[in-house]
Order: sequence, then structure tokens, then C-alpha cells
Amino acid sequence: MHTENIARFGDYLHSQGMTAALLANPFTITWLTGYAAPIQTGPSPFDGGPTLAWLHEADLTLIVSDGEAAAARATGAAVRDYAGYTVNLPLDGTERQCAVLQAVLAPEVNFRGRVAFEPNFLTAALTATAQGALPDAVWQTLGPGAARLRAIKTAEEIVKIRAALRLCDLGQQDVREHLRPGVTELQLWASLKSRMEDSAGGRVPVTIDLVAGPRTVEMGGPPSSYRLAEGDAVICDVTPRWDGYWGDNCGTYFVGEPDAELRSMYHTVKEVLSRMVAAVRPGLPARALDQMARDAIRSAGYEPFPHHAGHGLGAAYHEEPRLVPYNSMALETGMVIAVEPGIYVPGIGGVRLEHALLVTPDGAEVLTKHLPL
Repeated sequence: MHTENIARFGDYLHSQGMTAALLANPFTITWLTGYAAPIQTGPSPFDGGPTLAWLHEADLTLIVSDGEAAAARATGAAVRDYAGYTVNLPLDGTERQCAVLQAVLAPEVNFRGRVAFEPNFLTAALTATAQGALPDAVWQTLGPGAARLRAIKTAEEIVKIRAALRLCDLGQQDVREHLRPGVTELQLWASLKSRMEDSAGGRVPVTIDLVAGPRTVEMGGPPSSYRLAEGDAVICDVTPRWDGYWGDNCGTYFVGEPDAELRSMYHTVKEVLSRMVAAVRPGLPARALDQMARDAIRSAGYEPFPHHAGHGLGAAYHEEPRLVPYNSMALETGMVIAVEPGIYVPGIGGVRLEHALLVTPDGAEVLTKHLPL
């Protein structure tokens, strides 16, 4: 259990006039408890719906299917489970999950306060069950303040993020070691995924951009059967989850010697990345860092990248603070951000480089080691 985060979240609820919360956002739940729902195979046909967390004052109860109950209890959280997989009953996890939610809320039937909830993550059936169980409660959408809380990491969370980032660095190392003409993107992916899981000692959910040659202009995408050729650029942006927390970094590599324009693009992006890292400090608005990167790339004669300049890392692999033009959120000590400028030129190729950083009182600590600055 992340007791420090539960206390901070409780303080936030009280500041908003709320004393209870029904949570269904998996990232919020991981942030509070450490429990991370399985994602390797997509939604389970044996689950009724998302993992739920009922928080009243400091008491938190997770509601999960029986197949996940052991993993949820390992966090130290109180757990109520329902039958998911069964050969004796139809696969109607939704009905059974609603019944358990009803039972969990039954002692609170006379609750008349404000309850925070996350309607974007709750099914209609679960929403109706919850509101029916607490007929006198006032249901209030959990606002953006919770996302801001998640942006500041505790020492425990930073330890977990560092572990995930070590897997990122290992994946990048594996790609560098296997670059050669004739190798496919899929072969590179299979090797780096296996190496990360070998190192971690378990399955590792991973999102990845792994594109080479002409595909690098597309900025990213899953690996394909494309075979690397001499002079190709290879973009590898790897994002693994370990112990509920995500890492992220990106490297661009060349098969043999690239042409002069690709080499120039690489040096430009690397210089912009170095400038971004040097500029990070508490109080800097997220959009200022984004604007710095775009201006520098434009000044070098290239079109600015069409994606974000970076983002927060934590229980989600893309969270606040988003380094985008609209975001005025100021960087704060304890945030973990990824910064990732890029250049993409049709007919030439693409380059993107990314480091993960911990915002410190006087700047930033570079947490990823795959790319010297």
C-alpha cells in the first residue's frame, strides 16, 4: 500500500468537501495501492469490469475478480473478490461484481456526504449499483487535482520508476547489439522483449515504437517484417511496466553509416535534448520546455515535431505534466518526466531521442543511461 499517497489523496478529498471515493481508473488505483491490473492480454472475459477501490476516510477496499485477489492482497489492501472464471455458472462477471460492490457499500447506506467518482472509467451497471446503494450521497466527478497529486512522486515510487527505467536501458542496449542489414524489426523486438523479461524474472508488459528506414518518417508504430538496410535509421521507443510503474526512453540508431542529412538531423535532436535537460528546474511551465524544443528545431531549419515534447511518468506511461503547448503546469521537485524532441523529414527519415528525468530542487537528474549527453 502506498500509505503516503493515500494520506495525500485523503487530504485532497477533504479540501474538496468529499469524504469518500469510488475509484476505477487503474492508474489512480496503482498510485494508491501498488496493485496493477494485468494488461498483457487485454480485457479479461472473466472479469466483470475494472478493478474498483472504495475509499472512506482512510479505509480502502479493492474489488477484484478471484483470479486477481492474491495479487491485490499482496499489496496489503483489504480485498473483496467475486467469481470470475467458473465452469459451474455462466460467465457473468459484471453481475457478480455489482453484487460485491453492493455488499461493500451496504454498511454505508445512510451516507449523506459527497463521494468522488470517475465516470469515464465506470460502466453504467457499476454506476447504477453504486448510486443505488448510497441513495443520499452526492456524487461528484473527481477533478484534475488528483492527476496533479500523482505528478509528484514519493521516494517509494521513484525506486519503482528507476527499476522500470533500467529495463528501458537494457532494451536499448539489446537493439544496439543486434543492428545489422537483413534483421527485421520483429526480430529486434523479440530479442529486446526476451532480454528485459529475463532480467526482470517475469513477464513485462511493454509498449513500443520500433520502426526503421522509410518507416521512421511515421514517428512510430509497432515492429513489422521490414528488413534493415545499410544506412537505415532505427527508432526504438520502449516503455515497459514493472511493479506497476512505467519506464520510457527512446534511441535512434543507424545501420552502418547514414547519409549526411540524417546525421545532421541526429546531431540537431541531440543538441535540443541536451538543452531541454539543462533547462529543467522547479517553477518552469511545461509549455515553456515544449516551446524551447520547437523553437530550437525550427531555428535549425526543420519543421517541429507534431507530437508532445515530453510527459510525466509514473503509474501511467503518459501523465502530467504533459509538455505540450497548452499546459501551464509548473514543474515541481519530485516530478519524473520524459523529454523527447524529434525531426521527421519525408523522403529522408526520422530521428527521436528521449531521456527520463527526475526534477530536483536545483535542476534535473538524468535517470536513463542509454544515451550520453
